[in-house]
Amino acid sequence: MHAFAVKHNLSSNPKTRIGLKFIKRLFLIAAFILVGINIWVIMSTKDRIYNSVDEIPYSEVGLVLGTSNKNRDGGENLFFKERMLTAAKLYKAGKVNRLIVSGTNPSKYYDEPEMMRKALVELGVPESSILFDRSGERTIESIKNSMNDFKLNDVTIVTQEFHGYRALFISDYYHLNARVMGTKRLPLSESGNVRIREFFARVKAVADLYILD
Repeated sequence: MHAFAVKHNLSSNPKTRIGLKFIKRLFLIAAFILVGINIWVIMSTKDRIYNSVDEIPYSEVGLVLGTSNKNRDGGENLFFKERMLTAAKLYKAGKVNRLIVSGTNPSKYYDEPEMMRKALVELGVPESSILFDRSGERTIESIKNSMNDFKLNDVTIVTQEFHGYRALFISDYYHLNARVMGTKRLPLSESGNVRIREFFARVKAVADLYILD
């Protein structure tokens, strides 16, 4: 009875009711902003996502966005595998002449671009056609490096489709003419957690570009 009385007093308190309504409204506003930003990012870029090597236009250079070749448990990272397979197909189909492998290289024990190079060579891409970007710790840095370090104004980005929207959104901001060659889609059981992170990463990208500069 005592617990019920406390709950009843809280719900009947005018100040408490106003406070709860305010919190709910803030939550709804935040949710609308998050969803709205994701819709903006996707709708403004979706027409430049390709899922067929035959249909994607030619570009001199392909930018392969980095990720680790292993999961945290030491197992094979399927995102890495599919990006390498897709990049190799793109090269062999003559849709790009060179590939930039962009990732992070914080120490001699962890070198994403080198892992990517090895995988691509094993898939038949000649070493002479592979360029290194070892300071691509984030998508935004990989894209800026492709412009500043490699002097590109046109590029084909290789990554998963759901990641490609953000990559193209960033490219648009910097006036880089880009398109995405999407990899094979993985089931939600393999990609669900990453897709959730990507939902919030799009919001961060907008904040980085338009608020934090």
